[in-house]
Amino acid sequence: MKETSTIKDMFDNIAQRYDFLNHTLSIFQDYYWRYQMFNEVVPAREVLVLDIATGTGDSAKVSIKNGFKVVGIDLSYKMLYKTKKKIKSDSFIPICGSGYELPFKNESFSVITCAFGIRNMHETISALKEINRVLKNGGKVIFLEFSMPETLFKYPYRIYLKYVMPFIASFFSRKEAYDYLYDSIEKFPRPDDFAQLLREASFTACKTKSLSSGTVNIITAFK
Repeated sequence: MKETSTIKDMFDNIAQRYDFLNHTLSIFQDYYWRYQMFNEVVPAREVLVLDIATGTGDSAKVSIKNGFKVVGIDLSYKMLYKTKKKIKSDSFIPICGSGYELPFKNESFSVITCAFGIRNMHETISALKEINRVLKNGGKVIFLEFSMPETLFKYPYRIYLKYVMPFIASFFSRKEAYDYLYDSIEKFPRPDDFAQLLREASFTACKTKSLSSGTVNIITAFK
């Protein structure tokens, strides 16, 4: 397993207040982002979706409400435990595991989603190749991920991410997790660069869509 135990422990430690802080610190835009991601799932003919880095299940919940079944995989058992309590449905199958070593046969899924998770898989190409392995030919992968905007808005946004958000989070959760959030967003490839990584991992027809002034992007690709 290539993720460090630090990442797993970090998410285990913030699981209890994760949803509250996600909604609050995003000013509840995270609901909008996930529904926008789901709009990319809708054309799928098959009703089974693999959700990588499913976390506390907010993305999976949107798909399930709209008639899909979801296999949700995450490195953090405590996140999955909270998800199972939140999604009381036979349409959700939780699996504790690594995005680098997905426990599925080749070409198992037609649709794969990953919201705010690929950024935490630091060996990005390895993770993308593993996603490609379990995706069926002609299948679609949909990423929802943070990014630094390219406009003047990037300056107040950096201040919010680096100073304001960790300060607020320190009253409810682990400040260091939100320090890490800033660092990970700053280091993550910009949308066009990430699209190039997708092509290197044998994906095609990569498209990006900017949301919320470029702070979040939806990146789609096909196998």
